[in-house]
Amino acid sequence: MFDFLKRDPAKEKQKIPSEVFSVTAAGAVNACNILNGAGLRGRFNRDALFAEVCGFHIKTVIATMIRVEDYVGFTAAFDKGAKFLLENAPNVLARLRDPQVSSGLRTQGFTSEDLNLMANLLFAETTFQLAATYYTGMDLDVSEEDLLEFGRKYNPKLLALSSEDRSNSIYAYIVRCVRLSHLEEIPHQESRTSCLVRFNDTLFQAALEMEKNVENLLSKA
Repeated sequence: MFDFLKRDPAKEKQKIPSEVFSVTAAGAVNACNILNGAGLRGRFNRDALFAEVCGFHIKTVIATMIRVEDYVGFTAAFDKGAKFLLENAPNVLARLRDPQVSSGLRTQGFTSEDLNLMANLLFAETTFQLAATYYTGMDLDVSEEDLLEFGRKYNPKLLALSSEDRSNSIYAYIVRCVRLSHLEEIPHQESRTSCLVRFNDTLFQAALEMEKNVENLLSKA
């Protein structure tokens, strides 16, 4: 009698790739807008920043799927999550080619350039390679001292964490994005710190939103 109220677990899980696109695009665009507002337009590599956000968000999604669904095996678990996203990527990209969908996204503030960049980057091989790097925590070129220096300058909460807690890849992600941003070139210290804090918070909150949304969809599946 109430079958129409039941959720289809498979359909709930199929929503994840679309959610990845929307949250990642919003996070990357918002981060770029902060940089543009700080007078850094043309000084930072927008494509590189988008790629970094895509790589970390893909890692976040896969790591969340592994945790919630209890995937077995370190490398095998990552490959299983990656396979799911890649198998469903064509559905997301097909929707973006729908004029009504792309028009709706533009009314939300996304430019055609934003959408094209995301379509090219989000499910690219290089993005999954970067996601795997974040997943393993290796070859990120961010040392413990780099994190401590960032904490001393801009985020004292980092200094209160244990070394193990600081090894969470989200902190290396923030430092890597700051390097790409050229925010540290802002001469006025107060303005530089203010922009860096907003940039940090924007990236952090987008990643947390990504994790939460995937958890919610999997809990319904």
